[in-house]
Amino acid sequence: MSNHFGTAGSNGRFRLVALDIDDTLLGPDKQLSPRDVAAVRRCREAGIEVILATGRTRQTALPVARAIADDLPMICTTGGVTYDGAGRVLRRLPVPLAVAQFILGEMRAAGVRARVDAGDVIYYTKDPGDNAYVLPGVVDPDLADRLAAPPDQIIVWGEAECRWVIRHCSYLDGAVQLLVLPSYDDPQVIHILHPLATKGYALAEYCASRGIDRRQVLAMGDSLNDFSLLSFAGTGIAMGHSDPRLHLVADVVLQKGETVADALEAWVFQPRQG
Repeated sequence: MSNHFGTAGSNGRFRLVALDIDDTLLGPDKQLSPRDVAAVRRCREAGIEVILATGRTRQTALPVARAIADDLPMICTTGGVTYDGAGRVLRRLPVPLAVAQFILGEMRAAGVRARVDAGDVIYYTKDPGDNAYVLPGVVDPDLADRLAAPPDQIIVWGEAECRWVIRHCSYLDGAVQLLVLPSYDDPQVIHILHPLATKGYALAEYCASRGIDRRQVLAMGDSLNDFSLLSFAGTGIAMGHSDPRLHLVADVVLQKGETVADALEAWVFQPRQG
């Protein structure tokens, strides 16, 4: 485990731990380890709040959350929607309806498929096919005409489709946000979101509402959509397999194979001096 710099908040004063789900809390096998579950529960028993911060929808994050506790708050849809432990919406920043309708109309004309998350319903503008990443949803080729409320996000996948979106929709930056993953050099998935829908901004607002100083926050993640999350936290921890660009905002970079439990043991339960 390498420490890039001395970190604020690493002396037993944490009040909140924020955890990404995929490839952070869940391992490479997509499973939640009993050791990690025990470590997260230990945080809560010590009076430290835990919040999940994920690109998933609440429905797909719930099985992970409930394996830990029944009342975990969650930042979902990459910061677009924040829920309290009872599932009530604390903050929702959807894609503006008129902009979403326009983008979907342009995609339809170009033959670009999309997924649209609107509340508790997932729509597809084309049959998404059968693979492990496709969630159950409603197929509606004319969703551009029938979308009645601002969606939480629009997702496009496939390199050719992503490059079309980058080429034709980047001028809308500001009205929406194009979150390109893994990067503009190798676009595989694009999340079209509200401009302020980031994990870090959502966490900042959540902490402000709870009276929690950022120096009292520890956050862990592995992907570029965790960039703002680690930037906000007083102690930002990047997984050992994480995108190297995430190391720019990380205070700590784990060794490959180290887990959430390893980080919590070192930085929360056995706090180090900065």
